[in-house]
Amino acid sequence: MSAFLAPLALAGLSLLPVIVVLYMLKLKRRPQRVPSTLLWRRSIQDMVANAPFQRLRNNLLMWLQLLALLLLVLGLARPVGNFSGGKGETLILLLDLSASMQTVESNGQTRLDKGKELALKAVENMSGGNGLLSAFSARDEMMIIGFAEKTFPLQTLTTDKGALRTAILSAKAQDTETNIEDAGYILQERTMVNKGDTVEPNPDARVILISDGGLGPTAAALADVPQIDFVQVGETRDNIGLTRVDLRESFTGQYEQQVFVGLVNASAEEKTAYVELEAGGNVLDLKRATLPADGTGSVLFTVGEGISGPATVRLSSHRDALAMDDSLPVVIQPRSELKIQLVTRGNPFLERALAVDPRTNIEVASPDGWTLRDGYDIVIFDSYSPESLGPGNFIFVNALPPVGTGFDPSGEPIKNPRVVDWSRIHPITRFCSFENLAIARTIPFTAPKDAVLLVESVETPLIAVQETDSRRLLVVGFDILKSYWPLDVSFPIFWGNVLESWSRQGRGLGRAAWATGSTVPIVPPRDAKIAEVSTPAGQKISFALESQGTLYLTETAREGFYSVDFGVGQAQALAIGLMSELESQIAPATSLEIGGRTIKAERGAVEGRQELWPWLILAGLLIFCFEWLIYCRRTYM
Repeated sequence: MSAFLAPLALAGLSLLPVIVVLYMLKLKRRPQRVPSTLLWRRSIQDMVANAPFQRLRNNLLMWLQLLALLLLVLGLARPVGNFSGGKGETLILLLDLSASMQTVESNGQTRLDKGKELALKAVENMSGGNGLLSAFSARDEMMIIGFAEKTFPLQTLTTDKGALRTAILSAKAQDTETNIEDAGYILQERTMVNKGDTVEPNPDARVILISDGGLGPTAAALADVPQIDFVQVGETRDNIGLTRVDLRESFTGQYEQQVFVGLVNASAEEKTAYVELEAGGNVLDLKRATLPADGTGSVLFTVGEGISGPATVRLSSHRDALAMDDSLPVVIQPRSELKIQLVTRGNPFLERALAVDPRTNIEVASPDGWTLRDGYDIVIFDSYSPESLGPGNFIFVNALPPVGTGFDPSGEPIKNPRVVDWSRIHPITRFCSFENLAIARTIPFTAPKDAVLLVESVETPLIAVQETDSRRLLVVGFDILKSYWPLDVSFPIFWGNVLESWSRQGRGLGRAAWATGSTVPIVPPRDAKIAEVSTPAGQKISFALESQGTLYLTETAREGFYSVDFGVGQAQALAIGLMSELESQIAPATSLEIGGRTIKAERGAVEGRQELWPWLILAGLLIFCFEWLIYCRRTYM
């Protein structure tokens, strides 16, 4: 026994001395004439005594009454104990369905299979209100929530054990990372109660978390959940996983591309991994990587110009506990020509920086008499701004976009602005340093709320970018020719990043691969007739093309190649892979650190709270019946 839910009821123990006192009181005798008092000496002693109390005698009825009262008082105090089975009035069972739950243990059973067994035991041990105790015990309720990258309500709150079993058995693991944040919001609502102006824990609500413990930073969402039992599944930690794949232009070959692959070793010892790149049914290359214990590594493949389309990177001849992170899909996109229109009265530094990329086809036009035409991947305005813009990719240098775009002037030109900060992580400013950038003057402006400020001075943004469904705008607020920027190493890197980032987003479906669970933006071509996505499971997802804007694919929980058909030309491939170091680190957790408290892991059956008062009440009633039987036998015998 660990606690009392109604400790004030223990005040009833004060009645125990009352019963004892009643047995010490003398009985009031009624006079009766008898022929002799020889056999009534003891009664005569009681009559002649002056004290109202007598010496307490050992009496079986008294002890039975004391025991019955003791059991009844304890029953009213609602004692609870911890027993296998997870009992309580409201149980919320959280079942981990993330990718790591597909790990196969030494007995050939997956972690999810073991988790289902434990969940079914919790259901079986629910207090169902059946049998002899149905008049005393309430029916336990349970709800089941599955979680991976998204939260899946598998079964609403119910007492139906059959429905709970069906929900557990039908749960399937996802190919996605763990994210318990949404489930945390549901738990806070279910485990707390409003009492006036305060919110207090609900003593009758308990949470059972069945997982291998790889919750990552999202575990913070459980900080306000008062009662959590963490039931750990899993034993092995031996795993090597592919955690990242990306495609980039080769720095050594003009027409080559490079496939970058990241790896992690979750084992406690150093491992050697062999990674192969396969395309079109042929192995193109094989790389070796030595990975330290609990460490990471990478390999780099170089592919020629003639190789494009779906490809796969995988661990060669390697078998471990988690198979799904042993391979990753990737789409090698063909290099394509970039058609750029530069509207300027002359800017040799900018022309030269753009011409460094061999894909570019630059057309220089004068601002005089210029009109907007289709057919260009990027249009650059140097010290000139048109009256209006349509959809497309536009860059403004020493000029602001037309009125209505959200880029508005905010005063007179500022002389010698000093750079105070810039983005180190944006694709356009990667590997760039603007610390020593000297500028003669810049146009002060305000940017829209959805714009990203890439380079800032004290008074105004210097470079900003905005991306919408139909248009990309990059604004460089100062005159390149009146700055030292063309002489800085960041100048060619910046413009190379712009071309690489915008061209990759403008051709095909953007990235070489996306992580499972991601929301993938799809920009259909202007002549698209349909938009239909085929998933690796054979599911067809259709989109309406009324607005011709960006479409968003959210059904990406399965790893593999997706096919996107626009009804014009050949369908395009979309690669979706796990790419999660969190899931590849399969070592089970022995405890969870949540909200400043440590929740130790339990193994085996769920230990939960069971109320004992029905048994105490029943025992008390049986004792009363026994006491009545003894009394009757003494009276009538």
